[in-house]
Amino acid sequence: MLASKVEAACRKFQEIFASCEGSYIDAVTFGAIGERDYLDFKLIQTQKWGVVTVLLEDVRYFKISKGDDLVSVFVDEVSVSYLPKTNQSWPDEAEGLVTRFSGLPELYWVRVAGPATISAVAAIMTVSVSRDSPESH
Repeated sequence: MLASKVEAACRKFQEIFASCEGSYIDAVTFGAIGERDYLDFKLIQTQKWGVVTVLLEDVRYFKISKGDDLVSVFVDEVSVSYLPKTNQSWPDEAEGLVTRFSGLPELYWVRVAGPATISAVAAIMTVSVSRDSPESH
C-alpha cells in the first residue's frame, strides 16, 4: 500500500528532527489571521543546521509547558507522527487530543520533549532548515 503524502512527509520530517537532539527552542509563536491559525517554532544549534523552523497551520491541538526555573530551553527529542483519517487507528497517546469526525483530514502530531514540552496536532506542516548560524540573522 502506498503511503499518503502526509505519511511520507512525516518520514522526511523525522529525518530532519533526528538531528535536533540537544538543540534549543528559540521562539514559539501562535497566532490567528482570519480563519487560519498557525504555530511557528524555531530550533537553533541543531547537530546539522543552524536553524530548523517548524510551521503548523490549521492547528487542531496545541499545548506547551515549561518549568519556571529554566534559563534556556533545550530539546531532548523532536518527533512527528502521522494521524490518519477517522477510519484508521491512532496511537493511544494521541486519542482524545482531537475530536474525530468524518471530514477530519490526515494530521501531523508533533512533540518536542525536554524540560519544556510542545505538543501540537495540525493539518498542514512545513519544515525548513538553514545552515546559517543563528548569530548571523
